[in-house]
Amino acid sequence: MKNHKPYYTQNGFTLIELLISLLISSILMLGIMNAYINQQKIFLSQKQLVEMQQNIRAALSIMSKDIRLAGHDPYGAYNAGIIAAGNGYSGDFLAFTYVADNDGKDNNHNGNIDERGELRTIKYSFYDAYGDGDDDIGRKVDAGYNQSIIENVKNCKVQGVNLFSYFNKNGDLMSFPITNLLDIRAVKISITAIPDSKKADNASQTCTLTTTVRCRNLEL
Repeated sequence: MKNHKPYYTQNGFTLIELLISLLISSILMLGIMNAYINQQKIFLSQKQLVEMQQNIRAALSIMSKDIRLAGHDPYGAYNAGIIAAGNGYSGDFLAFTYVADNDGKDNNHNGNIDERGELRTIKYSFYDAYGDGDDDIGRKVDAGYNQSIIENVKNCKVQGVNLFSYFNKNGDLMSFPITNLLDIRAVKISITAIPDSKKADNASQTCTLTTTVRCRNLEL
């Protein structure tokens, strides 16, 4: 009987095959990572957009409620109404008064609380609330300080759209400068929000919302 030497196969991967496999795997992993990163950017961008929309809606709600009170004077004797009709540029603000003699405050600052016909003054203007270079919209009551109602908004000079526009009783858009404040019957507010410059993933992304407030007290 003949002795047969055992036969061993030594099939395996060559170094070139391993390198090619590693290259293909790296390309696939890179593609997966890029897709994941892009999805994250889209998610964060949409999140920022939703936040900007919510901020604008909140600001529009506050401003609309205030402006709707412009000229409120149940006595018809205290000349309440719009006292400055600016377009929203820095230094060109909107200000108005209304009778608030039942709010428990000394609006006239003469030591008398809730005296008859006591006027409250509201002023809206652009200003940089935090010194970060991004414009904000401030709300000032009487002789108080500006309080930011919405941060990171685009100044009208950059945007080219007025923060405030005004319409007369016929619904016609009034031209600036507005010389006769008594003609104003409605105020249009247009706010464009931009991402926080320190947190922005897409600095070019903006969101604009608009509303028109009918000043019912100015029609009396």
